[in-house]
Amino acid sequence: MNKTQKIESVMEVVRILVGLLIAYGVALLTLLLISDEPGFIIQQFIIGPFSSARRIGSIVNLAIPFTICGLSMCFMYAVNKFNLIGEGIFMFSACMVTLVSVNMANMNLPSVVMVPLMYIVAILTGVVFAFIPAIMDRKFNANVVVVSLMLNSVIAYLATWVMRYLMLDSTIAYLGSKEIPESVQLPSILGSFRIQSGLIVAIICVVLVSLLFYKTTFGWKMRIVGANPRFATAVGMSALGVSFAAQLAGGAFAGIAGATEMMCNYTRFQWTATTQHGFDGLLVAVLAKKNPVLVPIGALFLAYIRIGADVVNTSGDIPTEFVTVIQGIIILLVAAESFLSGTKNKLIFKAAEKEEKEKQAKAAA
Repeated sequence: MNKTQKIESVMEVVRILVGLLIAYGVALLTLLLISDEPGFIIQQFIIGPFSSARRIGSIVNLAIPFTICGLSMCFMYAVNKFNLIGEGIFMFSACMVTLVSVNMANMNLPSVVMVPLMYIVAILTGVVFAFIPAIMDRKFNANVVVVSLMLNSVIAYLATWVMRYLMLDSTIAYLGSKEIPESVQLPSILGSFRIQSGLIVAIICVVLVSLLFYKTTFGWKMRIVGANPRFATAVGMSALGVSFAAQLAGGAFAGIAGATEMMCNYTRFQWTATTQHGFDGLLVAVLAKKNPVLVPIGALFLAYIRIGADVVNTSGDIPTEFVTVIQGIIILLVAAESFLSGTKNKLIFKAAEKEEKEKQAKAAA
């Protein structure tokens, strides 16, 4: 790695950190201006999420779906195809896991069989639904963002229909499916922190996606296609094929996220609307700059902000919606390519100038 590449890598990290700090500063300023007890509320926002083992566990548990959905969006982001179908896949994969497990309950299969089978169901669900906007983009040049957003609404209604007519539990007083068997319910770990075992799934996913991105030919092709599809085509790559495969892979991981959420945190399917975790995954991928290694950091930061908002909402007079403003600022600053670009260019210019002077000195000697 030459000096220019080092400067670009370091400045990218600095740019993200500065963006996060500015957003965090705006959050504190907002609390100061709108709260009747600003000192107490700011304290709760900063340290409240770490005030108990259970709240720390809540941060980690919330970061689990953020991480896996963020990995899903890294595939879309890498090839510059913002297929947002992960939002619908997250919901429908949980629905399908419930439907299949409820219908297999009488078989009394052990967890070592049922859990992998549920993940296979979730992955297939994700691939099937990711295929629709991907193929419409490829064959009919349809806008993948618009198609995926519209399809999310269709999927939400379809999941509600499946719950009502194929697995409704009529013995309960609220809308919900029959209970999933214990063999597919993943236990919590780490004692009083009550962290879900989905953490293990998230770690495995991060390792797998990181290796795929940076240690395989397919990962290299994705990055080339995302950076310059014309060059990729010129050197013999199938840019459309790589882009298509990346979207299907992203859908598969969105399915894993939905299945993990369902098996870790619920005993029956009750969702009547999408959870927004798919869109949270997009925010995490933006924070991580489509680098799967950085996804857990972005996910933990977003989870910390969300739990902090919940804390100040329950202990003070601040609505949880203010976190939406913070997310918007983060996206604007991190996604803006020109943010701190002047500083980066100056450093690169100085490094190049210094290197040129050293070459001239050696030549003169």
